Amino acid sequence: MDITQMNYFITIVECGCNLSLAAKRIHISQSALSQFITNFERDEEIELFVRSNGRLEELTPSGKKVYAYALKIVKMHEEMQETVRKESAKQKGTIRIGLPSLVLTVLFSNFFSRFIVENPDVKIEIIEEGSHELRRMLLKKDLDYVVLVAPTDLDPKSFEEHIIQIDEYTAFMNPQHPLAQEETIQWKSLDPYQVGTFKASFVTNQLVKQKLEDKNSDAKVTITSASWDFLVETTNHSDVVAVLPSPIKRYLNNDNVVMKHFEDPIPFNVLLCRPIKNTYSPVETYVHESMLSYFYQPID
Repeated sequence: MDITQMNYFITIVECGCNLSLAAKRIHISQSALSQFITNFERDEEIELFVRSNGRLEELTPSGKKVYAYALKIVKMHEEMQETVRKESAKQKGTIRIGLPSLVLTVLFSNFFSRFIVENPDVKIEIIEEGSHELRRMLLKKDLDYVVLVAPTDLDPKSFEEHIIQIDEYTAFMNPQHPLAQEETIQWKSLDPYQVGTFKASFVTNQLVKQKLEDKNSDAKVTITSASWDFLVETTNHSDVVAVLPSPIKRYLNNDNVVMKHFEDPIPFNVLLCRPIKNTYSPVETYVHESMLSYFYQPID
């Protein structure tokens, strides 16, 4: 089998040996898929599937062994393709920058739109993931830069960190919410309500849960998403309180949501991070200086 045929084979098994369903999933005809199995078994003199009345029922013991190898080979092939893409980007001088989607929207969209237009010869690849995944990719040297929400837990001997945003997490709710009348709110005040925030792959999720625990709050994070606008939307017609970074406020275009500060807020500090190296290429230096000059804010 080649890689394409292995994917066909895997899909058939994943679809419970239902050729009609498998054919729809991979967008080929059922007859072509059936012919592939028939030809392979004939040419290799092996039976991959147990049949009943001409229909595929399950894998034979030999089929199970082939299936296990196919899974491994396809996974390795995908990893190889990703490596080729990354190495190609490096050789072409592409700068790979990882950011959480929210940070890209509220902090970097204007910078990148201008930078790419003004510097057409500088190749930038933007990777959007949660902070935990971005940190893992940085440690594996898959990224040149990463923007993380503190705490980063990076070794200061191996990585530079530059603060580019200092803010805090706030509570978003509908104007009729009982807490909407408070000047500032306490974490214990959330006890009777459902709390929404970013999903577990985001540092925010960990920070909010830890704060609720530290403040002995009975409130639970029951609604999570990677989409801040979805989380805000859940507050419109319910008593859900969404705990999110305060910069989101300027992107809200309606009066159905109010933002309230906590008496003891969680800091929302955003850092630009990169590996410490003996030397940096001219393009790395240029991108680095451009970002810092755009975002740098003196700290008292």
